[in-house]
Amino acid sequence: MRHPKEDSIKSRLTERAQLMLAVAKMMERGIPEELIPVHLARAFYVDMDELNAVLDAMRAVPERRAQRLRAVA
Repeated sequence: MRHPKEDSIKSRLTERAQLMLAVAKMMERGIPEELIPVHLARAFYVDMDELNAVLDAMRAVPERRAQRLRAVA
């Protein structure tokens, strides 16, 4: 049987800025995008809707940079 305090051991990771920082660090370390939610959920209570929004935004950034470079060239 679990002790009630065990449920509050994890911290919450729900703010967009915190999620963006965590996702960026994990991507820099080479963790595949599809494994990021798994790793975060093991350590934190994660707002999955917000995490999905952050992952979508992070995916769009390289595409935008590539479009700008093509426009300049």
